[in-house]
Amino acid sequence: MRILVVNAAPAGADARALLGCVEGSEGALHPVRMLDLPGRGGAEAMPAHCSALLAACGWRAADLDLIAVVVGPGSFTGLRASLAMAHGLALGTGCPLVGVTGGEAMARAVREEAGPGRGVLCLSFARRGRIFVEQDGVVRAEMGDDFVFPPGRLLVAGDEAAGMLAARGAGREDIALSSWRVPDGVMVAQAALDQRAGRVGAREILPLYVDPPEAKLPAAGLRPAPSAP
Repeated sequence: MRILVVNAAPAGADARALLGCVEGSEGALHPVRMLDLPGRGGAEAMPAHCSALLAACGWRAADLDLIAVVVGPGSFTGLRASLAMAHGLALGTGCPLVGVTGGEAMARAVREEAGPGRGVLCLSFARRGRIFVEQDGVVRAEMGDDFVFPPGRLLVAGDEAAGMLAARGAGREDIALSSWRVPDGVMVAQAALDQRAGRVGAREILPLYVDPPEAKLPAAGLRPAPSAP
């Protein structure tokens, strides 16, 4: 099985885009080649790199068996650009497309690291002092300064927000920081296969923004639709 992995969700200081080729069978996947595009603008550069990446692996777009894309939470622009590319490639090749969250992609590895009896929490930076909180497939946004860890033994995964907030809860011996900040390509591919097999719930392949849109309709309303010639 040949899987193209697309992830441009990481934002803030961790902003980057991952475009990768993963091969193998379920439970025995391995990376063929990974392209890491750090910094802002990585997602927008993905289409220019995709053909070269596939060629370097000896693949054609028509050979793909699955496209696995991270739908969020994360960068507003990164998610729009990466999902647009994934949808376009899927439409052009007829390849199946599956969307997963960053937490779903890391779930297997983080749960294994957590061990029995410890819950898993994924945290990442959002805009304006907020953080994204993902637990048991549910994603929400909270103000970072107001965030309180839920009770119970927890393993906290995610970007700088995870480390910062875990340090704030350092007085609690039941909170530990995971070694995982973002999912790798194999994790994203395996999560997509888990979804296809029905082991996790399906998601819309749309940007997962969490926060409501800030744009408002014009006071005078929208322009009328153009009339037919």
